[in-house]
Amino acid sequence: MEERKHWLLSRKFWIAIVTALTMILADSFGLELDPETVVAIILPVVAYILGESIIDAKAAK
Repeated sequence: MEERKHWLLSRKFWIAIVTALTMILADSFGLELDPETVVAIILPVVAYILGESIIDAKAAK
């Protein structure tokens, strides 16, 4: 239960969820996103999540 609570309070988790939902809803509503736009949305999110993960790993040591 504690691990599940940790996931629900994680900013990285929610940013990943919101980004995935944005991509799914854009496709569902028929918004034709070109590949450059998709990369422009996803790349900063991936960079943020990786950067925060590195910071968290170093803080745990």
